[in-house]
Amino acid sequence: MKIKLPEIKLKGTGLTNLFDVDNHIRKLLGPVINQVNRGKADEGELAEVIKVYSTEDQLEESPINDEPDYKLIGAIRFRKIYSQQNLSDDQLMIAYPLNLNIVDFPVRGETVFIQKIYDKFYYTDRVNIYNNPNNSSAIGSSQKFNVGKIKKSKKTLDTAESGVVEDTSSTSDVFLGEYFRPNFNIRSLIPNEGDTLIQGRFGNTIRLGSVDNAPTIKLRAGQISDFEKFDEGDALIEELSEKAINTSLEENINLDASSMWMTTDETVSLTPATLEDPNIYPTEVAPAEFSGKQIILNSGRLIFNSKESGILGFSNGPIDFSTLNSFGVAAKQDLNLYSPTIVIGREDKTKNISLLGKDFYLQNEKGITAIISKGIELGVDFAQQEPAVKGDTLEEILSELMDVVSDLSSAVATIVTTPITIGVLATPTPQPYAREASRAYQALSSLATLSIKLNTMKSRVVTLQ
Repeated sequence: MKIKLPEIKLKGTGLTNLFDVDNHIRKLLGPVINQVNRGKADEGELAEVIKVYSTEDQLEESPINDEPDYKLIGAIRFRKIYSQQNLSDDQLMIAYPLNLNIVDFPVRGETVFIQKIYDKFYYTDRVNIYNNPNNSSAIGSSQKFNVGKIKKSKKTLDTAESGVVEDTSSTSDVFLGEYFRPNFNIRSLIPNEGDTLIQGRFGNTIRLGSVDNAPTIKLRAGQISDFEKFDEGDALIEELSEKAINTSLEENINLDASSMWMTTDETVSLTPATLEDPNIYPTEVAPAEFSGKQIILNSGRLIFNSKESGILGFSNGPIDFSTLNSFGVAAKQDLNLYSPTIVIGREDKTKNISLLGKDFYLQNEKGITAIISKGIELGVDFAQQEPAVKGDTLEEILSELMDVVSDLSSAVATIVTTPITIGVLATPTPQPYAREASRAYQALSSLATLSIKLNTMKSRVVTLQ
């Protein structure tokens, strides 16, 4: 602390007598003492929180202008429990958070520690009355000096049919805030030796701890909110219903709503969502237990979103995804799969494979698409399928057939149109087969037409071996 010494000018020739010396000392030390007193913090006192400024509509008007006084955000009005009992509300002072970087905002009725520093009141450290992280409210503690008899009737802590302790008090009975409602179902964390715990009021916690001296970090939001989905959840709720409301509780990666666990040497009893379906759960690659150095994310939904650049994933082991619903991959540009071997489907589990698209390519090299398989079936109705025709082979066979038929037809036509000559001097007479000759010429014409069409029966897209 820097102390500024006042400048005092001496009159005449200096200090001439004892009175002048005393007067000079008083003038010199008076401002110094005032500075020291302003920088000194008082011993502090416990106080009841009467009002909390948390939203804009709760703010009072600024003394400078007609705008809300935004400096009040996070501040409280308080009544000291010992020295200000029954002090009227219009006489209450304002206190601000001592450390604005890490603030545990109280609610109405809770007890905090008030200290005056630099002519300004600050609050810190709300008092743990019920050993419950959700609520430590003791309404009226600054009006009747009897903290030990704070109203906490069994009515407000009834047990529901599910076995969960529920708060049955109406908002008219206890007003702790504009929207805050007490929830005695929230339990504090069981501390382990050496742990650092950060606990919110709503079942959200951070544990910086260890398992057998192996460091862990566990983040959790939503204490045992998914208990109905697991058999162990029902058993846990039944167990808690028989214990006091301030009984501590450990994190449970299956029952808690959202969790992120970072472990170095711990076996985590995680139940995968697809475990009960042997056709989906990747038993071949999934570990027998989730242990060692790992980060586990477990929640109702996981979202990875990259706003500016890509998402990269690297692994020294297998990467496997399984789902009880559909699995989709969409790309505005290319979808690339790089591997020495690419396998789609499993012989014992895959029922259907569909490849859909305006243009489809299975490219090998030089723009040629090759599909190699023991069998290829095209169509929908498998009962009506027939073997595909090999175009070149069929063309060759039909061409040979047409040549034979053409030769035969020509021979027949020649025979039926050649006149018959009887004797040396006899005049040739026409054959009586004009009708048959016409049909033979028609057959030749049809064969010529069919010969042109042969090439059209070959596919320009699909080739089969």
